[in-house]
Amino acid sequence: MDDDRLAALWALDEPPARDPAFVPAVLDRLERRGFRTKVVRLVPLFVATIVVCCMIAPSIDALLQSDGAALVIAAAGLALAVRYASGKLTPIR
Repeated sequence: MDDDRLAALWALDEPPARDPAFVPAVLDRLERRGFRTKVVRLVPLFVATIVVCCMIAPSIDALLQSDGAALVIAAAGLALAVRYASGKLTPIR
């Protein structure tokens, strides 16, 4: 066999310049890592929210049995807290 023929045969075994399965696999791995990070950050917040809700349940019951003004004030405070938690409202510095 001559060198040109061997070079042509070896060229067939070279990996492709761009692997089409590599990029989606890497992106999938990055997304999964990001998802796990978000879950790990949200679980303590979820548990704390459940604890706080259990602690303030008697107050909420009393609030619902009171007049409407207290309920409106509580709803406005809750709406502001949710807006702040979502990042759409920034605190005054």
